[in-house]
Amino acid sequence: MRKIKSIALLALLMSSSLFISCSNDSDNENTAEASTGDYWPTAVNNQWVLDQNGTESTMKIISSEKVNDDTYFKFNQFSLAQDGGEGSATAAIKKVKGDYYIKIADVIYNANGITGKTTGYEFIFFKDYLEVNKTWTGSYTQETSFDFPGVPVIKLNVNYTGTILEKGATATVNSVSYKDVIKFKFLMETKMEGQTASSVTVDYWVAKDVGIIKMTSGSTVSVLVSYSLK
Repeated sequence: MRKIKSIALLALLMSSSLFISCSNDSDNENTAEASTGDYWPTAVNNQWVLDQNGTESTMKIISSEKVNDDTYFKFNQFSLAQDGGEGSATAAIKKVKGDYYIKIADVIYNANGITGKTTGYEFIFFKDYLEVNKTWTGSYTQETSFDFPGVPVIKLNVNYTGTILEKGATATVNSVSYKDVIKFKFLMETKMEGQTASSVTVDYWVAKDVGIIKMTSGSTVSVLVSYSLK
């Protein structure tokens, strides 16, 4: 019984962490339009150092891969960790005109000898050509399963909406002034079977020819410390 309770708790934590991080796109209503600039430069060895509430981490592009007519750029880390177990996801980015996609691979977990998997997904993170107050939407269903008898597959349904808040702005982060900044918010609403629906909003600031310079969600604040582009 104790092990079953641990599995249920781990599933909730995993799903919650994935929900805060990303979502999967299923919205084909908006056709990609020409980009207004490069708001996330993609080249192997590009890197960004971010400080989140006093803890620094480095996100670096370590490789690229051609899939059909698209090129994905893979990051060195996109980690999730929570009490009772750890999971890590491989993340990559691709750009189609002014649409910025994030792709997350399946996540494999191991805790107390119990293994599990959460299915991966791909979504449109940002549309740089939209005007202020314009939105994009998407939804997905994510599944988490465990190799423990009697534990059902846990399904998570997510709907999201991105909204452009500012364009062509100037933002100062860590005493550095950035021009041509777009600010947008990303609202995610999640519903797990048998659980009460919840939502979270993340605000992002992205600077032309730089990338993400700031993001906030509640009391959590991440700011750009330094970056290096090839």
